[in-house]
Amino acid sequence: MNTPDKYPLQTYLATLLMESKNNVETLMTPEQLARMEQISEKTIEAAQIFLAALPIMCVYPFLQKYYIKGIVVGSVKG
Repeated sequence: MNTPDKYPLQTYLATLLMESKNNVETLMTPEQLARMEQISEKTIEAAQIFLAALPIMCVYPFLQKYYIKGIVVGSVKG
């Protein structure tokens, strides 16, 4: 990718996280830094997955009838 505005959502979130880790040390107090160090990488990955799935979960109820219709049409033989 040549420009960051065309990154996929997961790549953008990972880049945003890395940039914030580099800048966060100058903006936080020592107590806040100690709390941030306790957060595991699995927690951050789970948050990324949730944020990536959130738009799909918001749009799906409105497009559900088209999704089901497409499955039914595709499954009929003959």
